[in-house]
Amino acid sequence: MRIGIYNHQHLRGGCPVCSQTYVKGMVKDGMACKNRAEAIYGADHEYVNYTDLGDYPPDNLDRPGYRRLMKDVEEDRLDAVIVVRLDKISNDVNLVLNTYARMRAHGVELLTIKEGKRAMEVLDRALVKRAAQQEQQK
Repeated sequence: MRIGIYNHQHLRGGCPVCSQTYVKGMVKDGMACKNRAEAIYGADHEYVNYTDLGDYPPDNLDRPGYRRLMKDVEEDRLDAVIVVRLDKISNDVNLVLNTYARMRAHGVELLTIKEGKRAMEVLDRALVKRAAQQEQQK
């Protein structure tokens, strides 16, 4: 099984100490994601890290790590993706749903540290609700 770990840390300011703090946070979050994935899927899997460090607006998914992640999703190179929280992808609900729909189309599971696989249940319900709303608007 090949599992992607996506992490986005905002980098505010340019001080070297702040940068080190953010990088340490990314390493800590990455390890927490790996530990949670191992608790769900067991050990001995391949992990691929996708990271973005920078001040990207929440509605901007044009980030190097995110682009690489989604390329691997669309080329069927991943079985699952784990994030600390969904807002590491974006705090724009529609962008998170679009990302999830693309992952599901390729059979990729999306997990969070806290919710594990239950995150997909919530996202599946949100996709159904969004589809119904779009159908009503026609």
